[in-house]
Amino acid sequence: MEKSIRIIQAEAQANFLRYRQGQSRGHYESYFIRANKPDDSNAFWIRYTIFSPHHKPEKALGEIWAVYFDANQQPIAAKEEFPIGQCVLNSSNFDLKIGSNSLDNIHARGKALNLSWDLSYKSIDKPLFFLPIDFYDLPFPKAKSLVPQPFSVFNGSLNIDNQQIEIKNWTGSQNHNWGEKHTDYYAWGQVAGFDNAPDTFLEIITAQLKMGPIKTPMMTMLVLRHKGKEYRLNNVKNWFASKAKFKYFDWTFECWDKNIKITGRIHAPAEAFAGLRYHNPPGGDKYCLNTKIASCDINIQEKDKIGLRESLHTDFRCAFEILTDDKQSHGIEILF
Repeated sequence: MEKSIRIIQAEAQANFLRYRQGQSRGHYESYFIRANKPDDSNAFWIRYTIFSPHHKPEKALGEIWAVYFDANQQPIAAKEEFPIGQCVLNSSNFDLKIGSNSLDNIHARGKALNLSWDLSYKSIDKPLFFLPIDFYDLPFPKAKSLVPQPFSVFNGSLNIDNQQIEIKNWTGSQNHNWGEKHTDYYAWGQVAGFDNAPDTFLEIITAQLKMGPIKTPMMTMLVLRHKGKEYRLNNVKNWFASKAKFKYFDWTFECWDKNIKITGRIHAPAEAFAGLRYHNPPGGDKYCLNTKIASCDINIQEKDKIGLRESLHTDFRCAFEILTDDKQSHGIEILF
C-alpha cells in the first residue's frame, strides 16, 4: 500500500520543477517535447532547460532549443539563452516560462532564432518512470529521467524561415530530466509507436558513469509497454546483466528477466544527427549527438510463449542520442 501511495504521488508530481532559484548546488533541468510525422521521415524536438553552474547561481540561465529533422536534408537547429531573471519558475505546478517561451501540460509556444512553434498536445497514458521509483529520492544516480506524458499527440504548427509546417496528429512524448551533472557517457533511445505496433512504447538507455577516476561497466535499462503490459527491465540486477554496445551511430542490446527477453538494434546515418553542446553544472561541456528519425528493430520473446517471437520495426520513428566528451571524431558539426 505504501509503495502504491508513493507511485500515485510521483505521478502527480512528475513534471514538478526540482530547481530552486538561487540554489548553490549545480543543476540542470530539461523539459522536452518531441514527435514524428505519421508515416513519414519528419520530426521535431523542442527543449526548455534551466542550467545553473555549481556555486555560481547568479549565472543561471534559461535555454530554448529546437531542431527540425527531415531525412532528405540536414537537421535545422536553433538555440537561445535567457538570464534566469527572465524565467518564471513554478515548483508546484507545471507552468514554465523562459523569456517569452512557454510550456505546460497541454501547450508549447515559443521561438528560437528562425524556428517558432505553437503546439497543443495530449496524452492519456500514465507517466513512465525510467528508474525504479525509489531511486528518484536517492542521490544516485545524479541524473534522473522520466516520461510524464508518453504517447503525446501534437497539433498546431512549426514555422521555419517563415515557412509554416502543419503539425497534425504527430505522435511522440513529453519528457522531464534533471540532475547535478549530466550522465558521463550514454546512448538513449525511445520509440512512441512502431510501424507494425503503433501502440507500443520503448524507452532504453546504455550508460557509463564515472566515480572519481573509476568508470563503471556499461549499464542498460529498458522499459517496454506492449499489448497492455509494462516490462520493467530496469532494476540494479538488470543494469549489469544486460548486454549492450554502441558506436557512432549503431547500438545493439539484449535485455532479459525471468519473464521476457528483448533484443534489438537502433541506428541512423550520420547526416540524420544534430550536434549540440550541453553545459555541465560541475564545469565543462558534453556533446549530444541527437536524432529523432532513427531506425529501430526489437525482438520480443516471452518465456511462457516458447517458440513465439514478435519482431517490431520502425524506419524513422526512433529517438536516438549519444552523449559524449568527444567533440570531433564522430564527424558531426557541433552547432551550439
